[in-house]
Amino acid sequence: MTSRRKFMAVSVAAVAGTLLAGGSASAEDELKFPYNVAFTQKHQGHWKGKAGSHVPEIEVTDTEIIITTPHPMSEKHYIVRHTLVDSKGNPIGAHTFAPTDKYAVSRYPRPSKGKKFYATSFCNLHDLWVEKFKI
Repeated sequence: MTSRRKFMAVSVAAVAGTLLAGGSASAEDELKFPYNVAFTQKHQGHWKGKAGSHVPEIEVTDTEIIITTPHPMSEKHYIVRHTLVDSKGNPIGAHTFAPTDKYAVSRYPRPSKGKKFYATSFCNLHDLWVEKFKI
């Protein structure tokens, strides 16, 4: 399990770094996105049709950011991890789930700095999904 966790941590950091190369969102950044490594609502790659249950959903309150992935949780197929990353690639928080968890929901204190963030959702069968959002 340790090697899987290391792989996920390195993968999330690599994807966040690639996503954030160049700093600002532009058409050029869209072309740099590693579409066969991480997936989005717009770019589902070979997982076309899976976005509805894999793209993280974001709720922002006055005090926290809540990430939810509307995905069934079972021993054979589940959301492994959520990660919240700021626009500079700094991890704000992460939560690892067990297949026995009922829901994939994680909560993080709302950062006092920053407006652009990335939420990731990693499925044990359907890879890494990313949602960019602003607050």
